[in-house]
Amino acid sequence: MKITTIWWGNWQSNLLDWLNKKFGDKIEISSIVSMSDDWRTTWELMKAFNNELGLHLPPPWDLRRCLFSLSESKYKSYFKLVFEYTFLNEEKISNFTIFDLFLQVHKEILFFWKETEFKDDLVNFVENQSWELFDYLSKKAKDIFEFKLPLKSTLKWHKFWNILMASLYYNFDKDYDKMLDFMHHLLKVNASVIPVTTKKAFIRAVLWNWEIVETQDKISNEANYSSGIADLELMDSSVDAVHHKKVSKAVEKADFIIIWPGDLFTSIISNFIISWVQKSIKETDAKIIYIWNNTNKWGETMWLTQLDFVNKIERFLWRRIDYFIANNKKPILSQAELESFKSDISVKWWDYIFVSNWERKELERRKIKLIEADLLDDESFYKHSKQKLLNVLEQLFFWE
Repeated sequence: MKITTIWWGNWQSNLLDWLNKKFGDKIEISSIVSMSDDWRTTWELMKAFNNELGLHLPPPWDLRRCLFSLSESKYKSYFKLVFEYTFLNEEKISNFTIFDLFLQVHKEILFFWKETEFKDDLVNFVENQSWELFDYLSKKAKDIFEFKLPLKSTLKWHKFWNILMASLYYNFDKDYDKMLDFMHHLLKVNASVIPVTTKKAFIRAVLWNWEIVETQDKISNEANYSSGIADLELMDSSVDAVHHKKVSKAVEKADFIIIWPGDLFTSIISNFIISWVQKSIKETDAKIIYIWNNTNKWGETMWLTQLDFVNKIERFLWRRIDYFIANNKKPILSQAELESFKSDISVKWWDYIFVSNWERKELERRKIKLIEADLLDDESFYKHSKQKLLNVLEQLFFWE
């Protein structure tokens, strides 16, 4: 069974982790990842590449989350400690080799664990894992330890993993595929994690009142919307973005394509506007599963109904979806829980959305199979339950 997922890295990485653990070798996974990320330290690193080296750095943030979720390495726990480490020193990135940075992070982690009540077990774990890993890498990829990234920018606030991937990209002849191949090998990822493009993929939203909101960060987090979003398109600097060569193969060979929930325009549709992606999806025989959010969100999706989401997805897919999975439960919240729910960044003072009777009839008319179920996680106000969602997907994969 071949499964292809499309989205950005955060929640998609959760789905990949769940699918991998639940179905194991019963499925073959390809993950197509959005490359429109332009915020936080990822954006700072991309700006440094552009300003200092005259190069476009395809954003590594979302890719690394998916790679890690699919890792089957015996060192996965140690990788999580090291790769997610955030530097606090303000020294120049160019001052350090990859091995220097490894050692710096390793010492910081050991220092931290020695201050905890579980220090002996944790320190032994870190020590054993690290030296095993260093020995493994020194035999398999010794040269990478000497790689440097010639940036005057400081390390502060950057995660080690982003610096590592950026350095590999620069030192592997500015070849992003070589870097990704190495990361697949290092993490023992048997699945395929594919950037939707390695070209510039900056996006802008066109509102119904003709205002323009540019870049993912502003569309998703900063814009004070005076109107809903009418269209999404690539910015002028990115109009030549073409899909990665592996995207068509992943789409063509898939039995199911899963479109995972998230911000409608910045997380999902941003993939479909990359050149040739729509054509590949239109021509595939794969069944399309669309899992939508349990809530609406101020800004990007305010006032939209569930059917509005389906219509917009199909418009940018150039074809009909086959399955629409929607939550049908509204939890009873206390006043404190309601305030927490409404203030969450993924909701922003909006509310739950459900499929209405007239929408059910319209979906039936269009031969879209609606699957409604209680999908809420019992410990979250709006997120999906891993087990509940996997039960629905298992039914579709193996019993439909």
